[in-house]
Amino acid sequence: MKKLVLTAACCLLLGNGIAAAQQSPAMNEGQLNQLDSDKSGSVSKAEYQTFMSAAFTKIDANGDGSISVTEVTKILTPDQFSAMDANGDKRVSRAEFMGQVMKDFAGADRSGDGQLK
Repeated sequence: MKKLVLTAACCLLLGNGIAAAQQSPAMNEGQLNQLDSDKSGSVSKAEYQTFMSAAFTKIDANGDGSISVTEVTKILTPDQFSAMDANGDKRVSRAEFMGQVMKDFAGADRSGDGQLK
């Protein structure tokens, strides 16, 4: 869950206090509310997936379809980057990124209902 929370919080705050997000141990209600596009009171798997897909696009500053370590130095630790880089090519593809953040979502979904509350 820590990876999910850190990634989501950092992406939410990209450009607006990344250092504060890196120190945050969990997403707060305001951050969850930003992800809750249908205002249901929880963040569905689909909402999270949509948000994180858009975050990938924003993080991929040069638009080459992958994320380099230099594009995320203020967002992820080297260990977090390496965990996402499944094939070890020093680049994180959209598929690798989404695979990791959705795995983190599943881990954070304590009730198993496909919702973060």
